[in-house]
Amino acid sequence: MNNEYNPHQYDPESQSGNSYNHQDHHTYNENPYDTRGDYSNYEGPPPPRKRGGGSVALGVIIVGLVAVLLFTSIAGVILFLYKGYDRLVEPSPEIVETLPPNKTSPTDSPSPSDEPTPSENVVDPRFHLEDFARPAPQEGKELLSIPEIVEKAKPAVVAIYTNVVIDRGAYFGLVESTVAGSGFIITENGYIVTNAHVIEDARSVVVYLEDERTYDATVVGADSYADVAVLKVDAEDLPTVPLGDSDQLLVGELAIAIGNPTGKLRGTVTSGIVSALDRDMPESPIPLIQTDAALNSGNSGGALLNAYGEVIGINQLKIVYADSGRDEPIQGISFAIPSNAAKTIIESLIRTGKHEWPMMGITVSTVQKELAEQRNFHYPGVVIASVERYGPGSKAGLRAGDVITKIDGKDVTTVRELSDAKNQYKVGDTVTLEVYRGERVMEVSLTFDSTE
Repeated sequence: MNNEYNPHQYDPESQSGNSYNHQDHHTYNENPYDTRGDYSNYEGPPPPRKRGGGSVALGVIIVGLVAVLLFTSIAGVILFLYKGYDRLVEPSPEIVETLPPNKTSPTDSPSPSDEPTPSENVVDPRFHLEDFARPAPQEGKELLSIPEIVEKAKPAVVAIYTNVVIDRGAYFGLVESTVAGSGFIITENGYIVTNAHVIEDARSVVVYLEDERTYDATVVGADSYADVAVLKVDAEDLPTVPLGDSDQLLVGELAIAIGNPTGKLRGTVTSGIVSALDRDMPESPIPLIQTDAALNSGNSGGALLNAYGEVIGINQLKIVYADSGRDEPIQGISFAIPSNAAKTIIESLIRTGKHEWPMMGITVSTVQKELAEQRNFHYPGVVIASVERYGPGSKAGLRAGDVITKIDGKDVTTVRELSDAKNQYKVGDTVTLEVYRGERVMEVSLTFDSTE
């Protein structure tokens, strides 16, 4: 018994210092689960610490983290299903739920592509652009919207096709061709206004109405100088459009053009504004209305309308290039003959088949200030350069060098002003001119003659 090995017996020789006997220590660890020994009287150093406690703590922590993550995931799924239930059950890609005006989500941040929220203080659901291009108020007339203008005037705007014979020279000879244009009906019994160049050299003229009715038209008369012509169709109870007062036009007011551009697009409506008034163009003796309403070949002779649905101009021409030496096109510049200037011509053409321009029988030039100082001319005014023999000016006693300053009390300072004033009269009318001859001022009576 004394020689039996006791692993718990203290051996001073084997435990010298702080080291353990390798063999004994190894034997002790062979059965770490043996609990038969009594440690209450053990006087030696404590046994080695068991390592199992740290592993258990680490395992508890890992299990706890997994539980937290699992709980968080389940809660997130439940919240998502609760918030997005409607979209999951009944998806609608065309409907986007938005926040109320002036409210933002705390999780959303604005991006540069986000559209600004409109303010209730500035939006106007009744806004129409044409409301800000109003003409001068005219008593008893109601402003119309563009669709109302079109509904009122479009039935009276016609497409015109003229058959002409063109001489193509010795090789091709005479060739028949068709010229397309536009016009508008001014009387229920079939008088139609257009441009003179639309029906020039016509062999036959055909008119198409908006309702697809077709008529052969007769040329009543044309004035190539003013580029105004009148046609007549044999019909009754036709739709008409009234002539307005072009003297009431304001720069910037609404302008609507209706016509037959390209000859294939009958009833085309374009809109713009009155860009300028009294434009002097070498192609016309009449100051023209400038507009940015789109006009193209075939629009000639069509109606230019104001916001009352009245014709305030006859669409005449469009500047295509800036000058003859350049190919740069000019956009948004078109012209029309003012209705007031055209009225007298239209009446003359219907009454007599022609229009006679009142003639003074003189050649004139606008007085320049430098020339007036050099030649002792009155300034401002229009100086007479020459007087036609036996003409109205000669009969009135006018001489070269005389300066005209007034016509029937109306001041004239340029050739254009004198021409515009003269064109208000008819052949046979007599006017009083204020004339300066050197320092002397006098009144002269002149009776207009015809251009023939």
